[in-house]
Amino acid sequence: MKNKILKMMMMVTLVAGLSFAQGGKRGGRVAEQLGLSEDQKPQVQSILKEQREEMQAARKNNASKDEMKAIHQKTHDKLAGVLNSEQLQKFEAGAKKMKHRRKPQV
Repeated sequence: MKNKILKMMMMVTLVAGLSFAQGGKRGGRVAEQLGLSEDQKPQVQSILKEQREEMQAARKNNASKDEMKAIHQKTHDKLAGVLNSEQLQKFEAGAKKMKHRRKPQV
């Protein structure tokens, strides 16, 4: 059960990170869907940018799955400190939705 939740959180974190990193419509859409305040937007963007950079470095260094999971968990913990309970629930629901939309990897 924990593995499934962690995988969902990783997917949503990645998607949200990409959306915020690209800014524009998708970043705004994620911020709007979560109902982020103006104070929260830069905090979330910073957390997701940091995660993206750590993941890129980890991939370059052929990091293990456990190391990658640790990066995702750290990001989730940081987001949990910024988002309120309702926003966190929306974030987790988005993770579940993204998991179902994700195509199987070959």
